[in-house]
Amino acid sequence: MTPTGARVEFAGDRVVEFLKVLEQMAAGDLGQRLAISARHDELDAIAHAVNVLVGELGWTTARAVEAHDERAVIAERANLSKNIFLRNMSHEIRTPIAAMLGFADLLASDDPAPQDRSESLRRLRTNGLAVLSLLDDLLDFAKLDAHKIVLNPEPVSVVDLVHEVFASLEIDSRAKDLAMRIEATDQSLTTIWTDRYRLRQILVNIAANAVKFTDAGSIVAVLSATRDVEGERWTVDITDTGIGIAADRHSCLFEPFEQVDASIAATYGGSGLGLSLSRRLAEHLGGSLTLLHSTPGQGTAFRLIVRPLPAAPGIESASAGAALAPDEGSVEGWRILLAEDHRDLDFVLRRLLEQSGASVESAYDGREAVVKVVSGTFDVVLMDLRMPHMDGLQATRALRSQGCALTIVALTADAATLRRAEALDAGCDACLSKPFTLEELTTAIRLSSRPGSVPAEPTGRSQVPG
Repeated sequence: MTPTGARVEFAGDRVVEFLKVLEQMAAGDLGQRLAISARHDELDAIAHAVNVLVGELGWTTARAVEAHDERAVIAERANLSKNIFLRNMSHEIRTPIAAMLGFADLLASDDPAPQDRSESLRRLRTNGLAVLSLLDDLLDFAKLDAHKIVLNPEPVSVVDLVHEVFASLEIDSRAKDLAMRIEATDQSLTTIWTDRYRLRQILVNIAANAVKFTDAGSIVAVLSATRDVEGERWTVDITDTGIGIAADRHSCLFEPFEQVDASIAATYGGSGLGLSLSRRLAEHLGGSLTLLHSTPGQGTAFRLIVRPLPAAPGIESASAGAALAPDEGSVEGWRILLAEDHRDLDFVLRRLLEQSGASVESAYDGREAVVKVVSGTFDVVLMDLRMPHMDGLQATRALRSQGCALTIVALTADAATLRRAEALDAGCDACLSKPFTLEELTTAIRLSSRPGSVPAEPTGRSQVPG
């Protein structure tokens, strides 16, 4: 009996120790292991299985902790980048607005000198366009993230577009005495079927950066058209002799919310979105945007590759086939109803249209616009989409339901493509996003005019039958 009793007592001690270690494991000490005897009995088999499971659990937990720490680091880095980005954005918006308010005060002062007046007006517009460009970049970035970018392909001359972009930067480049040159290696370059607006947006970003970061020397664009296994491709290399970028910063160049160097951002400004947005737009155009080379103190070169977008057979772009003669931009003699609830915009638009020879009447909400169209004689209605009491969509539907056939151009500060689709579906003939130029407005009216509307010599007539 003694040997057997001793054996039972020994097994009991093993079970007690087994349970003790299990409790330590359960308390989170995954470094503990159950003892395994030389007997290889059932208790040893259980101990081995538990040890294996705890080992795997310990490994998984360690990886989870590491992953959590890594995610925390990534999240912290992203938050830091976004905070820097938001501070930069605040600076980039506040600075031109401060300048605009200052120039407005100069113009409002008693008898500003003619040169001050001219310069103030020019800089007011320049700073306004800078703010608008920044907002456009933000909206486009959000659209790309939501996969809502809509492309409008048309035949585009890459050579002409690069010349246009370089010409738009002439004032800034001349101020630095920079030489800007365009070289087309293939004189047979014709057109590419692509989105002109988006292609121009990319080119402006690259070329404007080149001007911004180059204090002396030159900016050269080299254009070529070739054919490879994927088909036709247009290549635009833009090289500057500017400040350059350190090699260890090349990898973050196209990252959103990132800027190459905080000190550079402080000196030259910028939101940190431009290159990231441009690369993604280039990819949407079937091409790519890459950094060819960059060396501090020697300059930078970017390569943009664009390929033709697919186009539906028989579809022609309105802008490609409907170029207007110079005299067709006139609004001389037109009777225009301007439905706009923002009094400042109403004032500006009305003055510009009247200075161009149009007769303009204002309405400040959709209901008033409907009443005035029904009782008045107009050639065109400019219909803001967001107004009190009755919005522009409701007003347009009401007019169309009553048989109104005159041209209605929607005006909106909402840049969403969906808003434009809603306007056209409601019965508007065109939709313009604010801000727009007088030329853009008159072009939109001419291209969208219904048969018999906007005559060469408007006479004023009732637009609603009965």
